[in-house]
Amino acid sequence: MVWWRGLALWCVGLVLWGCQRAHSGEKRTDCAKCSVDAEGVVRWPAQARSGGSSRFWKHWGDGRAELSSYRAQVERYGVLRDAEVVKIFVTEPMDRRTWIKDDGAPRAQQVQVLKLNQMIKFQTGIYPYSVMTSTFSPAGRWRSEAFAPAKITLTAQEWCGHVFEGLWAGPDQMMTQVRSYFSSEGEKTAIQKIDAKTLYEDALWIQLREWEGPFAQGKSWRGPVVPSLWRVRKKHIATAPIQGEIQREEATREGAAVRRFTLRYAGYWKRIDIEAAWPHRVLGWSASDGEKATLQGSKRLAYWMLNGPKDTGYRKQIGLKE
Repeated sequence: MVWWRGLALWCVGLVLWGCQRAHSGEKRTDCAKCSVDAEGVVRWPAQARSGGSSRFWKHWGDGRAELSSYRAQVERYGVLRDAEVVKIFVTEPMDRRTWIKDDGAPRAQQVQVLKLNQMIKFQTGIYPYSVMTSTFSPAGRWRSEAFAPAKITLTAQEWCGHVFEGLWAGPDQMMTQVRSYFSSEGEKTAIQKIDAKTLYEDALWIQLREWEGPFAQGKSWRGPVVPSLWRVRKKHIATAPIQGEIQREEATREGAAVRRFTLRYAGYWKRIDIEAAWPHRVLGWSASDGEKATLQGSKRLAYWMLNGPKDTGYRKQIGLKE
């Protein structure tokens, strides 16, 4: 039994050593202006000033979600990987005191949000990655740009372990939390001051669909932007605003008229094609690191009710394998 225990410990050590090598250098640059303060509170407006237009709610208030799948390539460890990306847009109520979904929250505390869940799945050699980002944007124009996010969260899982990062976007300060299996990251909470016009890359998938009128009044935009939480993880940079710009142009994609938005910051760019016709779906995107994606299928469904053995057929309707 002694030799067996020794062998088990050796195997565990080998696995941990391999994970450490695979993620060597995976250290986060802490923001110099961030104050680590677990007791800090991000201030919120009493209510979103507008709860969305009648046209928005006629489409999004019918109790269904929009599910879209994409054939994609994503970059990890310097290599492009074939990937499956799914975006789910749906409305739901949240309690503004906690920014947690709560159908039973008092009416005075309830805020209707447009939630985007984005799932990315891909293989890296022997082991798979699964990454999910959730963005919660109160409906309407409660800040300078419509559908400004209140909360963004990310979870990433692979065979070495899993990581959580959350971001709560107040009007003049931002709180972030990290829960990581890497000792260099550990468990941290930070609060930093931000410009009131700060944008968040993860929320642009919602905002650029322009349900409440043209983004940036139909002009190009310049200002502070917080990179996507997934890019923060991949590039080991601080979750903090940096100067960026967004340019728009009219274009076509596979014969369809699109509004093409190009986001640029710190030498990186991402180009997003939004369907010109209502409801302005995301038709695809590309980026300077080689990432690219093309819409495979899209359908509006109450997917949370489709969990029976016979419901796998719906996957084919949105371009996924059964």
